[in-house]
Amino acid sequence: MKLHFIVFTILSLLAPMPALAESVTNSSQASVTRWERSAETNRQLVKNITWLTHEPLDFLLRRGDHFDDEPEHYAHMGDPENIQRMADAGVRYAMIYFYKGFGLEYERPAMVESKRIADELHQHGIKVGLYVGGTMFTETLYHELPEAQNWEQRNQGNHWVPYGLQTYRHYACPNEPAYRDYLKRILKIGVEELHADQIVFDNVMLQPEPDSCRCPRCLAAFHDFLRNKYPTKAAVLRRFGLPDVNWIKPNEWDNATQPDGLSVLNDPVLQEWTRFRCESLAHYADDLSDYVKSLNPNVAVLMNIKGVYSWNRYWANAVYHPLYAGHVDILAFDTGGYDARIDAKTGALVSQIRSYKMARDLGASCDAPLGDELLCAQQMAFGYESPVAGYAGSPWMAARSGTTATIEFYRHYFSRYYTGTRNVADVAVLRNWPSMAYSINATYTPATLMEQVLIQHKIPFDLLFDEELTNLDHYQSVILAGQECVSDAQAKMLLEYVRRGGTLVVTDNTGEYNDWREKRHKNPFLPARAEGRGEIVNIPKIVPDVKFEKTSGGNDNPEPGASSQPTPKLSPPQWLLPKNHQEIYDAITGALPRGLSLTSDAPLTTVAEMLTRTESRETIIHFVNFDRKNPLSPFKMTVRKQFAGAVKSVTCFSPDADEPVTLQFETTGDVVRFTVPPLRIYSMIVLAQDEGK
Repeated sequence: MKLHFIVFTILSLLAPMPALAESVTNSSQASVTRWERSAETNRQLVKNITWLTHEPLDFLLRRGDHFDDEPEHYAHMGDPENIQRMADAGVRYAMIYFYKGFGLEYERPAMVESKRIADELHQHGIKVGLYVGGTMFTETLYHELPEAQNWEQRNQGNHWVPYGLQTYRHYACPNEPAYRDYLKRILKIGVEELHADQIVFDNVMLQPEPDSCRCPRCLAAFHDFLRNKYPTKAAVLRRFGLPDVNWIKPNEWDNATQPDGLSVLNDPVLQEWTRFRCESLAHYADDLSDYVKSLNPNVAVLMNIKGVYSWNRYWANAVYHPLYAGHVDILAFDTGGYDARIDAKTGALVSQIRSYKMARDLGASCDAPLGDELLCAQQMAFGYESPVAGYAGSPWMAARSGTTATIEFYRHYFSRYYTGTRNVADVAVLRNWPSMAYSINATYTPATLMEQVLIQHKIPFDLLFDEELTNLDHYQSVILAGQECVSDAQAKMLLEYVRRGGTLVVTDNTGEYNDWREKRHKNPFLPARAEGRGEIVNIPKIVPDVKFEKTSGGNDNPEPGASSQPTPKLSPPQWLLPKNHQEIYDAITGALPRGLSLTSDAPLTTVAEMLTRTESRETIIHFVNFDRKNPLSPFKMTVRKQFAGAVKSVTCFSPDADEPVTLQFETTGDVVRFTVPPLRIYSMIVLAQDEGK
């Protein structure tokens, strides 16, 4: 896997910028704004910088596929004069190599050089991120430490598990404590000797079947997992039809492609094996994160566990994000194929909005490329700034080639409007564990398309996971789109939420099975009905667009060249609004007890995110136009007040304008109405309110 954050350039947040007289609304005019002038100054400053990298030279030489001047590049990039040039250009964050997996003694000379570079960077006020790889290099580590061979993952054939075609890199077993102890020795050096501001853990994933680890450690741990979950003979018999968990074995596949034929996980052992693998990986990663925090709680932890997509990563890679809550400060979104766009072939609006919402839910910032202005606008609208995230996951992540006007705008307003915020959500979309884990692809279709309706119709929403069902009353409505496997206990919680006045929206085959995927005789959510003070709304079917069926997901690998990364069955070009999207929108909004917090007549090629900032009593609405070719004419918007007290002002900020524009508005009750000025890619609307009585 390749991280997209080698080193990033920035200018001072508070640097003075020349003002221009008038706002502009198209790209030719935008080139003369103060943001673009500042960006051009920055581009000139960085021209002669040799950029630092998180990859050690030995790795590039061993891997191949590199430039012929790599040794000279490495000699120059750590030069004090080069770091001075970085500081002069305003660089505030750098990612440098630290431990790739060759072995502590083998990499110690590089660590010495990294310490020198880190000290030099710190002297210039530049924060330092240290890269930690997640594989073992057999040719060096095993020579240095022969017992490391015992730390390997082993598949059902007792064969080591490689990093794709790089067969000299093996994955370590997440249930091997000796490997974690070894990494902790290295992390201690990074935190205490190199004074890291951030530790970056790469390769946090397990391999898909048939290459899941079946070493004796994992099999013993799996049996312990089952004993803890099913402690009595009666419980084991009810779940598996067997009296003893020690008799249970994970599936042994007949050939390498057999797992690809699965569409659902009906086998109870495979169901539990999937959960066990997710918990094993999370325990491994969280243990390392907790160790870093025990050394210095102010060191940020970044994990490359990627985001949530439209295919089953629980089953494929053992990544279930809620298990990392409280242990990760930054998530890396370096998966290819998900760049913000209107897909050229299908017209689907493709974004990482789902992943951003999940990350905010975890209290984590997002490390995503920002060099493109639409990607930057997406980050400004949906990103969350973790208090200990450092500069990764923020506007300090400019491209090495320079910066853009949008990034300059982001930096200037970063502390004032992009920190200390909380998102507003009228509804929540539940992605419950058994529905998403036990369906290889089918459940991802209604869930993804429902989320697409909310995104493009600009309904404020959250993603919700099983661990958060105690917070249901925060939402006017909870949506279960094709969530086929719902436990009796979960159904009871949801129905009680309805009786208290909430709205439950169910679609497709929601509730058809219990949480073990046993088919129910009676669906607890049907028929649609009033229930207590709330109601259950049934949308029988989310109907895919005709292009959906004609679009092949098999040719849209989300991460070409990554190790054993499966191709999804539902790919971003298929994220088309369903045929009945307007009916779905009407059904959802018509059943909201208090109505929508945000409405507009902007087209469906735009998205919005609504946040509050309690410290300043402001409501902030970010608008992003994904249709790069067609700027928007002025459009009307209504916003429900989020604080008590009168609205003092409504202001529009844009990277296409030197200065913010004060908007005329009218208030009726708790609803504020105004017109948004012409919009090219991004605008931010800020409603300021007086102190309430």
